[in-house]
Amino acid sequence: MKPFVRETSGLVKRASLLDATMLNVANMGAGLAIFTGVSPYEIKGSVLWLAALFTFLLTVPLLLVYTGLIVSVPRTGGDYVWISRGLNGPLGAILGVALAFNMPPFFALSAFFSVAAVNYFLLTVGSLDKTSSLIWAANHVFVNPYGTLTGYQDVLLYAMAAAAFSVVVAINVLRPSWGFKLTSYLGAFSLAATFAAIAVLAANLGDFHTKIAPFLAAMDLRPQPYVGPTFSLSATLYMVPYFASFAFIWLYAGPAVGSEIRTRRAVKYNLVLGSLLTLVLTALPFLLMDLAGGYGFNYGLYSSDIYNFWTATLALAGNPVLQWFIGLGLIAWNYFVMAFGVVVFARYIFAFSFDRLFPELFSRLNKAGSPAFAHFLDLVVTLVFLAVPIISPVGTQALYSYTPLAVVYLIAVSITGVVWGLKTRRSFLTYAGVASIPLLLGLGYESFTNPYFGVVSASGLNVGGVIYLACLFGLGGIVYMAARVVNGRRGIDLSVTYREIPPE
Repeated sequence: MKPFVRETSGLVKRASLLDATMLNVANMGAGLAIFTGVSPYEIKGSVLWLAALFTFLLTVPLLLVYTGLIVSVPRTGGDYVWISRGLNGPLGAILGVALAFNMPPFFALSAFFSVAAVNYFLLTVGSLDKTSSLIWAANHVFVNPYGTLTGYQDVLLYAMAAAAFSVVVAINVLRPSWGFKLTSYLGAFSLAATFAAIAVLAANLGDFHTKIAPFLAAMDLRPQPYVGPTFSLSATLYMVPYFASFAFIWLYAGPAVGSEIRTRRAVKYNLVLGSLLTLVLTALPFLLMDLAGGYGFNYGLYSSDIYNFWTATLALAGNPVLQWFIGLGLIAWNYFVMAFGVVVFARYIFAFSFDRLFPELFSRLNKAGSPAFAHFLDLVVTLVFLAVPIISPVGTQALYSYTPLAVVYLIAVSITGVVWGLKTRRSFLTYAGVASIPLLLGLGYESFTNPYFGVVSASGLNVGGVIYLACLFGLGGIVYMAARVVNGRRGIDLSVTYREIPPE
């Protein structure tokens, strides 16, 4: 019996260089990092724009590993295929399933935070312009998810987030080519709005404090005198895991659709372009914020959660059209992340099914050429995880454990790069893999010991985070053993699957 379900996947080469690059930019989520992802956690002496640059430089070896492997093996499922073929089959299967089912919690958080973005936008603009209808909508409809919610607000919040994600899934099921285009269009809009916000901030460097004063008054924010260093190398490096968590280590999106990327050029450059764009979109806003407000001024306000790059530029915009463009851009970032997620998760499930790790059902394509059942699985799992932030703030913190898990996975990818480089005599791939491993080990230590990432807390282990990680790895092990037993009874040796690269 053949080890694969079919001789060819049936997927079509639809993704352009723009599509693949935008998938990567969404994967890295720079727009969310400059929202409330990083600045509220700044410590004294840390320079955020410099921390973003350091994070990019420290992850360049990993970027080279991913680029080298996608050029060598452009397949659906990307790094799952590389680990399972280049390193070890069972290990690749277990880690692949753990990573794949680590994605829906992130997508759930994106859907969850999309409502928060609307809340911030409406509250900021409504308070500045004294528009009571916008303030009412922020306080009663698009409520702050971290505020005190009533029963109906819980349900309404869940319904809005679930509806947003369901629409994105439906588009991918009905027209898979639209799934790529939706990601690219949302990405183009999100980036255009971000650069517009950057331009607004740059244009107001000279009179920033005067222009921002009405916003601070409307939000009842009072800058506090700052005492402490304006630069500390150790404090700046402390912020590296935060930027890594939101941005630079997430490199799996382009590779996951490798067999669907149309040109060799797009395969080669999509990750590099995505990473460079992410560097600009994270470092430049924080640099301009320091130049405009001054280090101490910003430090005293970032912890409020209300004052950040996006709300500051909304306050500086000066006219309603620009305000709405920037505000809608912030909201679009969340949908941008959801759009990429729906595309990529389905490709991992498709690859598992193609290898007989998952039932054949999930690699079937509908009449439109979409892996519809894989998308439906994504929808169900994401809707389950979406309930966690609403049910418990502790649950939200546990979901951030995706960073420590990702570090373990990325170390396996780096080792695969070393092995593959030696096997194929690509020395740069070997050197890049060797260089990335100690950097990832350092990042892993920081993420496992920092309470922000959900594994530990101030009082010891975070039980929810530990259980979450254990369940993901356990799921991978159970799925592999079950698939091996079920296929063995049908006369199929699952280990044969991992001795060759699956057809495109």
